[in-house]
Amino acid sequence: MANTQQRKKNSTPSRNSSAQRQQARPVQKAPAAKPVPAKVAVPAKAPVVKLEKRFSLKPYFLIVGAFLGFLVGVALTLISGLVALLPVLVALGVGSGLVVYRRAAAQSFSLMNSFVVTQEINNEDHPRLFNLLDSLCAVSGVSVPAVGVTTDATVNAYVVADPLGVEQSQIVFTDGALRVMELIELEGFIAACLARVKSGRLELQTETAGVVAALGKFIPAGLARKALEACFTQQDVFDADLKACGITRFPPGLIAAYEKMSAESTVTSGVNPLNVHLWLANPKSAFAANSSNASGRDASSSTVIGSEVVHPALATRLALLREI
Repeated sequence: MANTQQRKKNSTPSRNSSAQRQQARPVQKAPAAKPVPAKVAVPAKAPVVKLEKRFSLKPYFLIVGAFLGFLVGVALTLISGLVALLPVLVALGVGSGLVVYRRAAAQSFSLMNSFVVTQEINNEDHPRLFNLLDSLCAVSGVSVPAVGVTTDATVNAYVVADPLGVEQSQIVFTDGALRVMELIELEGFIAACLARVKSGRLELQTETAGVVAALGKFIPAGLARKALEACFTQQDVFDADLKACGITRFPPGLIAAYEKMSAESTVTSGVNPLNVHLWLANPKSAFAANSSNASGRDASSSTVIGSEVVHPALATRLALLREI
């Protein structure tokens, strides 16, 4: 019995020493896992939005030039017998038609500006306007346009762009717009004008109206009306309003601006049947009522070019903006 107890005592230190050896043995750490590089998603390219093709008067001038060259070529061929003159004169006719059209397009910007009597203003006259304009142009990526003002006490704006891209685009505000609008309303109002410039449609709209004004006697009335109706549609107005909200990122500002326009009047001076579509809103409420082809139309809520409505009612535009 004594021997058994002695053996137990002798065995206890052995177990203790074994545990101590295990504790003293260095712990081997598992090798750290290599970091897996995160997969970076390749940003998808933004889709290129192509503007739908609109009817233009340019092919009309080319066709007429080619036709006149063909007639002259046939006449000279019959007289002289030189058939080689025919293609040369047709080419010259096409070139002449293009030159005439380009000359008219070059004058369209100044011609459309001449319809509206404006007074130039600067930063000292309207610091609030120019501060907003500079910041919104920086946000939207639009070059700062030239600015003018009319003496009209109503609320509207006139926007034109040079088809050749040589001159600055121009925004003409009515005196009433600068006088009655609060800061947030004026911001939305300016953004709506810049959205017209940014849309890519304004150059064609200015060019078509200017060419018709310069060469109206040489353009059949039906063809001129078709060109004017094609260059500006109601959808262009709605798209510009949405772009304006994207510029300010605050639709209530544009809504407040249009509410102020509805409360005031948008009728302005310097309205011509060829520049109606260049105004931000209906510039002449009685224009549709005076048209012989305006039967069945809501004359108080729309304006016409020729016989077609182009300016949607502000109430409709406000309803769409409130849905955003």
